[in-house]
Amino acid sequence: MYYPYLRGRQNELLCLKELLDENKLSVKVTPILEPVKFSSTFLTTLKRFIENDREILLIQNPQVGRFDEGYAEALRKANEEEQEDTRIKLRRTLEEYENILLDGHIRKAYLMNDVSVKKVLQMPEQEKKQIYVLNQNRGDDNYYIQYGDKLSVRASFIPKDEDFKDEVPGNAIILEDCYQKARRNVDYMEQPDVSFSKNHLIFEKRGYKGFSDYSVIGKEYEESGFAPFAVAIHVVYFNERQELRVHHFVSDSNWDYSDPARKFGEAMEKLVNWERIDLVKYTRGLSGLLQYYESGRFPGLGLIKKLSLMHHIELMGRFLEGRE
Repeated sequence: MYYPYLRGRQNELLCLKELLDENKLSVKVTPILEPVKFSSTFLTTLKRFIENDREILLIQNPQVGRFDEGYAEALRKANEEEQEDTRIKLRRTLEEYENILLDGHIRKAYLMNDVSVKKVLQMPEQEKKQIYVLNQNRGDDNYYIQYGDKLSVRASFIPKDEDFKDEVPGNAIILEDCYQKARRNVDYMEQPDVSFSKNHLIFEKRGYKGFSDYSVIGKEYEESGFAPFAVAIHVVYFNERQELRVHHFVSDSNWDYSDPARKFGEAMEKLVNWERIDLVKYTRGLSGLLQYYESGRFPGLGLIKKLSLMHHIELMGRFLEGRE
């Protein structure tokens, strides 16, 4: 099973929603969502999973973004807003969210730290067996060394470390940041083609129940983007050994911020003329990029990211389905 780790920004939510709506989200893929903003798109995305009888892991203690602040503000306004219509609307939204959280398709997951460990330890055993925990740091194995079977949950996401795995009671899933993020888009030109992951090939052999990564965004969270000098399109593909690699297609006219549409065209021209293009599987995300290029339209940087994510997630689902 593949568990792509996404933050709840607009285009990441739309990525999941569109994959579901177009029946491109494999049953072999269960996303993890760390919410960063309490929004209508966030609620709609969760409802889509329920309506499609699909599970999603929802982080209960987000560590980035402003989700908790946004939720608290909605609660405050629901009680203090002067306009009655607005109060009623907010209360309905909050009630809807509470009902969503009670649905069995929305699986609770916790990022492990001192606070969440105490919370897990205090849970009844029946509840504990239904949750997931995510250990993002190698030093988190100390929790298992200290508490052992008391941290036995539905599954634990851990770094790819055999010593760490030995300490974990029950199911373990690889959690790894496979994306080599450059400081600037133009820096991808120095190494345009790099290894991404072999976890899809080795996870079962090493006794893991699945694998997770941060796709072509990476673990590092940025609150908001900025206008880059260069436009870069990140496309994952399988080489002849079925290892996953990522190729960065970067624009050439990168001396200032101007004309991102032209830069998108330059990057896409490199993609369509790439000598290894036959290795890139045709997906809904890749199709979307090609449609924008062929029509001469610029989708915007956010949509480029969304389509690259869609390509990766659909690709992994098809690979896992093809192994059966």
